[in-house]
Amino acid sequence: MSPLHERLTWLLATLGAALGACARRLATPPQPAFIGHHTYVPITEPERLPPLSPAQWQLFWNRTGRALRRVAVLYQAWIAGTLQRPRPKPPTTPEAPSEPRPAPLRLPRAFAWLNHRAPEIAPAAGMLDILVQEPELRRFATEVPRAARLLRPLCRALGIRPPAELQLPPRPRRPRPPRPRAPRRPSLTDPSLNLRPYEIAAARYFIKKYGRDG
Repeated sequence: MSPLHERLTWLLATLGAALGACARRLATPPQPAFIGHHTYVPITEPERLPPLSPAQWQLFWNRTGRALRRVAVLYQAWIAGTLQRPRPKPPTTPEAPSEPRPAPLRLPRAFAWLNHRAPEIAPAAGMLDILVQEPELRRFATEVPRAARLLRPLCRALGIRPPAELQLPPRPRRPRPPRPRAPRRPSLTDPSLNLRPYEIAAARYFIKKYGRDG
């Protein structure tokens, strides 16, 4: 087993333990404290972020585990020189209209959304931050864009800014049609107007008092 494969396996195990600790913390109600003859109930802080449903936590875990295992397989094939090119996707055919489907389950997309909800995830985030900065992984991500595509969502969830090799290339900007400019009004001193000095002074006074369109 290669060192990178071992680290990916360790990262997956650490993520699982952290998510388990987070789930136990969220499921455990605050316990009251008995001091003397008084009972003190802890004040629960209001949720600053919308809570995630159990299905969303499960979706994140499934996607993360599948992505890390896939990265490990790609890395082993890359080291062995047996990496196959991705197959082109078959053309999609338009489907017949059917009954409306329920909205798909989605995960937050904000930067570091998992860190803000599960502080137990910090050790795994630190390990991933070190991992993506290693020259070997950066070279691997450059030659295998599929691996970079699998690691980007996890980096975003854990608040890690990946190196340039793992980032998406900048999108080309769409050319904008030139905006038609309004014809420029000639200056009062333009020779084509043939205005005398007192006419120019009167026009300037009129513009200052009533505006150009007055």
